[in-house]
Order: sequence, then structure tokens, then C-alpha cells
Amino acid sequence: MTQLVSAVAAAALGVRPRQVSVNLADAEGRLDLTVRVPLRVLPPEWAAAADAGDEPNDPARTEPAQRQIRSRVAELSGSEIGRVTVRLTQARIHLPGRTP
Repeated sequence: MTQLVSAVAAAALGVRPRQVSVNLADAEGRLDLTVRVPLRVLPPEWAAAADAGDEPNDPARTEPAQRQIRSRVAELSGSEIGRVTVRLTQARIHLPGRTP
């Protein structure tokens, strides 16, 4: 289940599955998911020229990712998913056009 959640979260947040850390917890019969991924940011000299929303996984994108993770994991596993928490960790420089 951890690998499934990791793969789904990686796809939703644009990172590699090995960059995703997952914790699973039982919540009265539902499965609560906590996902930790690095915050990918553009280099400062590129960020000024980028349009809003071009950041690879800016904090505003975590809510849609939570919904996507919840629905996709439920669909693939058949489990009832409770809360999904996405925590953005250490910042990593991301150059557009390069693999995450």
C-alpha cells in the first residue's frame, strides 16, 4: 500500500516516487495518508520571469493533489480513504525542462 500511495502522490505532485515518504494510519476503519515530498522551486533568477502557477509544486497545488491522491488510491486499492495530508519538505531547485 505504501508503494501505491507513493506512486500516486508522485504523479500528482510531479516528483519521483523515491522522493515521496508515506505514513499510513487507521482512522476508525478508514485509512489516513500523510505524504511528504520536497518542495521544488525555480532558481531565483528564473522565478521572477515565471508566470504565477508555473512553480513545479507550489503550496497552492497541494489541495488539488490531496483530492487526486484520495480518489486514485481509493480507486486502485478499494480502501476507504480518510484524511490525506501533504507536507512539503526541504526546498530543491528545479530547472524547467529537466526530469524531476
